[in-house]
Amino acid sequence: MLDSETETGQLYIQKEKLVSDRVSQLTRSEAVELGSNTTHADRLFIRDGKSVCIAEIKTRNMSLPQLEKFGSYLISYHKIDRGVLISSLLHVPFMLFVYLIESDDIVYWTISDSEGKETCNYVVQQTETQATCNGGQALRENAYLYLDGMKILNKNPSTVG
Repeated sequence: MLDSETETGQLYIQKEKLVSDRVSQLTRSEAVELGSNTTHADRLFIRDGKSVCIAEIKTRNMSLPQLEKFGSYLISYHKIDRGVLISSLLHVPFMLFVYLIESDDIVYWTISDSEGKETCNYVVQQTETQATCNGGQALRENAYLYLDGMKILNKNPSTVG
């Protein structure tokens, strides 16, 4: 069974869909769900029939002040590596959207431009972290995204992507 198929995983999938809907509304775009639960990105956003960006969407049980206190955002490096590759193949930016449950904020980073050139600053370290939303531990290469590249998705219409 995939972690996304557990009760906890399903709650996070529901939040992912809410974030996707909110990003679509605020950016005047349509979200297309990709592949299966094991695909390398979560959504392709389109506007006026054209691809706008490829996106990974995460949900975290924290607030914006808590994230700022950490000083960086942790994500598995393979998510960045694969997202940048897809970005270069589709010629659209790769974005990371993170829903912060505690403060009801969506923050985002532009990881790469439409040519697949990385535009986000981060460091990669092999660290032990929680394996999935269901717990456990995993030793893997993690990227720590600097917050200087983070933006907050305003609750007013915007043109992300």
